[in-house]
Amino acid sequence: MTGLYRRLALALVCSLIFYSLLRLYGTHRFDSTYRDTGDSRDSGPSLKLSTKTPYIYNSAHRPANASIKPDSDPILIQMHYISRHGARYPNIHSMDPIKHIYSMLSPYVPGAWIKPELVNDKQNGVLAPSGEKEISSIAKRMLQKHHGFIGNLVDQSRDRLEMFSSEWQRSQESARVFRNVIDPDNRTHPVTVVPAINDTTMAIRFACPLWSHARDQSMPEISREIQTFDSIHGQPIQTQVSHRLALLTKHAIALSIGEINTIYTLCGYDKSLFNESNHWCSLLDTYTLELLELRSDIKYSRVYGPYGSNLNRRMACSLFTQISRGIDDAIRDPMDAVSTFRFAHAETVMFISSLLELESVLGSGLRPITGNMTFAQAQTRGFRTSTLVPFSSNVAIEIYHDRVAQTFLFKLLLNEEPVLLPGCKDALCSVDVLRSRLAGKIGCDFQKVCAVDSTSLAAAAQL
Repeated sequence: MTGLYRRLALALVCSLIFYSLLRLYGTHRFDSTYRDTGDSRDSGPSLKLSTKTPYIYNSAHRPANASIKPDSDPILIQMHYISRHGARYPNIHSMDPIKHIYSMLSPYVPGAWIKPELVNDKQNGVLAPSGEKEISSIAKRMLQKHHGFIGNLVDQSRDRLEMFSSEWQRSQESARVFRNVIDPDNRTHPVTVVPAINDTTMAIRFACPLWSHARDQSMPEISREIQTFDSIHGQPIQTQVSHRLALLTKHAIALSIGEINTIYTLCGYDKSLFNESNHWCSLLDTYTLELLELRSDIKYSRVYGPYGSNLNRRMACSLFTQISRGIDDAIRDPMDAVSTFRFAHAETVMFISSLLELESVLGSGLRPITGNMTFAQAQTRGFRTSTLVPFSSNVAIEIYHDRVAQTFLFKLLLNEEPVLLPGCKDALCSVDVLRSRLAGKIGCDFQKVCAVDSTSLAAAAQL
């Protein structure tokens, strides 16, 4: 009987251990409705890959015949379009962590997981084929939607369409791909490439010496918040990812939170460059993806966003000063309105969002992103990089003329989705609302804003 009791007790203990593991690894905490990263490229809810998120176009929300007649009221008279470049290969500075993970785990993971092109110096930050495809698809949709308007820009006067790019190859190539779609016969002016040192509208931070100082001043706070996050979530994340890796490799491999963050980055590149979700992404469940994006957003929301230096809300002032003047010119002479297309970077879109205070439009923006915020608070935050700045992310301001009512309207779009600013009841909204939003934020002297002196350093440090 004693042996029987022992066997029964052992069976009970094993059952309890199995049940505990099932509870720990077999379910998603807080929200079980999320789909895992094994979904297709169009599975938006699971793609929380921060700035490495592939561009998602939700075609289900748009009818196939969404083209706007060029002579219908209100009539589109002008467009200002700012785009992040398409999906790119890693920069050289981010290759070392990837090389470390490859060296550490290549003996254990399948060979297909190791992609030499991600650690090839010659591919340093260049536009990937998937990025070209993203940009081309966006341009084709725009051409379909606004065929008459864009056709008029291209055919009637080459001076009514201006295209700009920052000096980086990925932005220049994105501009080239876009232009080849909307102007295949090269009737308009070539893309103007703006050197970084003079670029106050796209690669803005390189023309602003004060911004670098402000960023450095924010780093201690960023480090503290990330340390707080790691103290709360680090061990559970390490346990979860290490468990999945052990199931795959049959080896117990200890991973630091920094190494897991590199795996998260590799998951982003896998999805964005290769539409691959069964390699590095298979180590990350949806809850872990949510947490790792939150960890990234602690930094991005302070370095480029609304929760760092107050300078971040002014970095796009030169860009919007030019846009605002262009809108005024369009209102004075709708038939001669000039449309602009700029191809830039993720931080450009984040600076635009900060100036327009979109964090309070897209969600809850009053509370800064912190390491100890609750999951519910994290879910409702308005600053989320996967939503705001996926590869090929874009902001468009369209200006319309209602010739019957003799009024001018605007439409603000983020990643091809209308965004309603406070005061707007519909996607088409009076330009007075936009002017009100920009009041006190444009007309700046960019050189003065970015000058480094004791007064500006003190002002930039204020949150």
